[in-house]
Amino acid sequence: MHQIKQLVRVAADALTLAQTLLADRIEQEKTAARQRRKRPLEVQPSEDVLANIRNIATAFEEQLTHPDRKFSECWRDLVKTRIHHRIHRAGRPGAAILLRMIEEPDVFVDQKVLASSAGVASKSPNVIKVYVCHLRNGLEDHGLPADLIETGTRSYRLRAHAIPKIMELVTRP
Repeated sequence: MHQIKQLVRVAADALTLAQTLLADRIEQEKTAARQRRKRPLEVQPSEDVLANIRNIATAFEEQLTHPDRKFSECWRDLVKTRIHHRIHRAGRPGAAILLRMIEEPDVFVDQKVLASSAGVASKSPNVIKVYVCHLRNGLEDHGLPADLIETGTRSYRLRAHAIPKIMELVTRP
């Protein structure tokens, strides 16, 4: 009976992971389709837009260096959206995981805390492992080393020296 319960639990975790990955894949395809439709209309960003992006980056950096390091919900949503747009494969949950690690650099954050931050229903550590793998690959795609995210015992951490590089990636036009 115990083995059957374990098999059912593993199957449920696998199904949850498959649903999450499928939902992310569908979202990526929709985003890619929208971008293909928009491409002919794209124009170079104006100097005003670039100035606004620089202002956002400056304000974001100020919030990061603030002593209590608490992000307002508006900033959290903005940063998650920007991470999601830059690192497509990680999806929104991966963006939430990276943001959670940005909030506590050089501190190992437990997988359960990361799962909660990402809104992942499954308690399987494999789900977080997949998102971290997507984040690492996405960072490498942008020229950042994958080892900026370190693996601990049932936890992950982001190296503090990576934050300016990730901010640049997130705020880049």
